[in-house]
Amino acid sequence: MDSKRSFSATLRSPDMHIHLLETLHGKPAMATITSFSGGFFSGKPQTVDHSSLLGMHAKASGGAVAPLMLHFRHSADGYTLWIKTPGEHHDKFIGKSWFDALGVKDSGQPSTFRLVNPKNRVITLDDITAQHSPLSLMTKHNKYVGGLRMHGSPYLYLAETDVRSKLTFILSLT
Repeated sequence: MDSKRSFSATLRSPDMHIHLLETLHGKPAMATITSFSGGFFSGKPQTVDHSSLLGMHAKASGGAVAPLMLHFRHSADGYTLWIKTPGEHHDKFIGKSWFDALGVKDSGQPSTFRLVNPKNRVITLDDITAQHSPLSLMTKHNKYVGGLRMHGSPYLYLAETDVRSKLTFILSLT
């Protein structure tokens, strides 16, 4: 870990709240998921609690939501993200949790992300010169963090997606 390149910040979007689904929609954030395989129904629908998964919600359809505070811990492979918002998930890390959706975890391996500027260059804290900077997050699989809808779920998840679904966030140093 390179503490000189580690930092705390929030990630936001101009028109979407970004946070845990429990913060955006209340706890528990239940979703009834129907499994499909090869285009065919493959099992009984299951209702699961997605409260600790990351998601997005349109700002126009809800009240103010405090930003999700994150600590970006630098390593040779990029950054791991740790929750710094006070509460139940404080000091837990972000990792791949359910299919390609990202969520809070307290065991296993954290996901590693590279910060990508609008010119598609990988950057570190050394390259961030403004209080607020646009950037995308790229995973170790060369995929991007973007929005994902799942069949049967009312939520919009933050997940590992292809480049066409990538999000550009506003990173605000704290």
